[in-house]
Amino acid sequence: MQGASERRHIVELLVRGWSDDRISRELALSKRTVQRRVRRLMQEHGCSSRFSLGFTLGLRLGMRAPGRPGGSAKGPDAPSRPGPRHTRAERSVRPR
Repeated sequence: MQGASERRHIVELLVRGWSDDRISRELALSKRTVQRRVRRLMQEHGCSSRFSLGFTLGLRLGMRAPGRPGGSAKGPDAPSRPGPRHTRAERSVRPR
């Protein structure tokens, strides 16, 4: 029987997009055990894919995607402040 903290950890790793292999190594469980627990979570929450499970549980638990502390709509690699704007002609010119 799995504990609540282990279950929560599995959910957090699913939300981060980790594979079953990676989760099993992190938690020192067999890959098959992780697959069974993920499948059980999918059934409990009415999800048909791992992605929808991670998304659904992430929303329900109020988790944020890594790299987005403010919940910004920007991507994780987007600069925090706008940089200089260049025209198309300026972008295509390369210094020699």
